[in-house]
Amino acid sequence: MTEQLIASDVQRETPRETTSANAAVEGMRSFGHALLAEHPELLRDGNAVVSSASIGTAFAMLRPGAEGETAEQIDDVLGFPANGLGPAYNFLTDQWMATGEDAPELSVANSLFVQEGFALKEPFLDALARDFGAGVRAVAFMSGDATAVIDDWVRRETRDRIKKLFDRLSPATMLVLANAIYLKARWVHQFSPYATGDEEFHRADGGLVDVPHMHQTTLFDHADGDGWSAVRLPYRGGELSMWVLLPDAGGDPLDLLDPATLASAAESARPVFVKLSLPRWDFESDMPLNAALQAMGMTRAFTGAAEFPGVSDVSLSIDQVRHRAVITVDEEGTEAAAVTGIAMRVSLTVPRDPVEFAADHPFAFVITHDPSGAPLFEGVVGDPSA
Repeated sequence: MTEQLIASDVQRETPRETTSANAAVEGMRSFGHALLAEHPELLRDGNAVVSSASIGTAFAMLRPGAEGETAEQIDDVLGFPANGLGPAYNFLTDQWMATGEDAPELSVANSLFVQEGFALKEPFLDALARDFGAGVRAVAFMSGDATAVIDDWVRRETRDRIKKLFDRLSPATMLVLANAIYLKARWVHQFSPYATGDEEFHRADGGLVDVPHMHQTTLFDHADGDGWSAVRLPYRGGELSMWVLLPDAGGDPLDLLDPATLASAAESARPVFVKLSLPRWDFESDMPLNAALQAMGMTRAFTGAAEFPGVSDVSLSIDQVRHRAVITVDEEGTEAAAVTGIAMRVSLTVPRDPVEFAADHPFAFVITHDPSGAPLFEGVVGDPSA
């Protein structure tokens, strides 16, 4: 089918730094840790990759339409600032995509897909245009054609790394809010493929797998804490890094995604020569988030009592939230992508020696935008061979 574009007369605002941006970043950090730490069922083979930046952006687009207890629960779960949410995300996404010499390829795309003929309130459309630059596309959920349109958008915005968003959508769906983030970045210090060789990786269940490990001895920022160590691998362009957080043997890498641990690593890290051994990994995560979000306290939005009067005069509730992410880490750098979709339906009811850092057992990772501290991607690696 041919999609119809619906345009707001409002132009996207020029992003300006806002104090709410720091609060929004803190919310992302806390949400990403809580999501994985409290819901290990989202991991597959001990692995997970999630973009709290993507999930947060999708809900930030929905937030202007929410009121009452529904809005309060969304704010609590996502850690949204009390004021200035839209401008905060407008500023942050602009900062993430800042271009410079040898900068990584990083894009953030937002869109709203709405049922043909379904009326949306003008202030809601204006907020999407002003703070998120979101295009609005009229589609036919009732005929099932909308899924193909959404998936075309997903493939385009993730450079074909992610093929689809939802497995299926209810014919009662009235709109879908979607965010996509794509990253391709090269290490400042690339690994020589000639130094890569198979080595043992100790899984959390005690099993051993032989996987390719990359090696180099280079000056990296390194930090130690109580039961963990960390190393920062910078990407070219100067604003993105991957933190690899390694617990002592037997420790849980999910614990290291606690915002306090990453803050401690960033504050205490010092440049030292590190004899680094790091596995390659390449996996994806597919996360239906309804159950997890409700367990975290976002219950009302999924019921007939949901309050989204700012979206439409018709009573709406969330039908499903889906998050997919993929990551590839190799000698040259990192390629990662994530998509989040919120489908809504009519409510049914109202030292001198190098420091050794051998990631040969489960570990956590966080890809951060260094100036803002925003966690663009985070996850755990429990089995690089999966």
